[in-house]
Amino acid sequence: MSDGITVKQAAAADIPIIEDILLDALNWLDRTGKQMWIKSQITWGYLSTRFSIHDFSIAFMNDIPVGCMALVDADPVYWRNIQKGESLFIHQLAVKRVGAGQGVSTALIDYAKTQATLRGMGAVRLDCNQSRKKLRELYEREGFVCVEEKLFFEQYYAAMYVWRNRSK
Repeated sequence: MSDGITVKQAAAADIPIIEDILLDALNWLDRTGKQMWIKSQITWGYLSTRFSIHDFSIAFMNDIPVGCMALVDADPVYWRNIQKGESLFIHQLAVKRVGAGQGVSTALIDYAKTQATLRGMGAVRLDCNQSRKKLRELYEREGFVCVEEKLFFEQYYAAMYVWRNRSK
């Protein structure tokens, strides 16, 4: 885990925190011309159709929530060929600007890797926009390998990444 950063599983009381983190990330992405989500996709009303609250983890720096992600054991949309329970999948990874560049993403990714090991899973998988060079570099520094690039929904060009659990 990155120094000074802790990660914990979310509880129902954390829903506003998750929405706040995602909104901060959305606003920054929009300001920098890198739109990823629209506002309706980061409300709990929408997120709860895809995730339970216990799928989310929150990163804290000095007890201040600065990042989050959803971590699930199946992804029938982007990873149809992977059986439930073979891998963990990271979604909605976001860091507030106050935590940017301070290892929050790394702490969340490390947490996902630890969870994969504890659950006896062989990999952690994620997807990102194919054109996001810095984001892809982050994942590659963290040991993820791009295994495929493909088009989803006739508009989303995704890079598909896998981290292999060597302890499995």
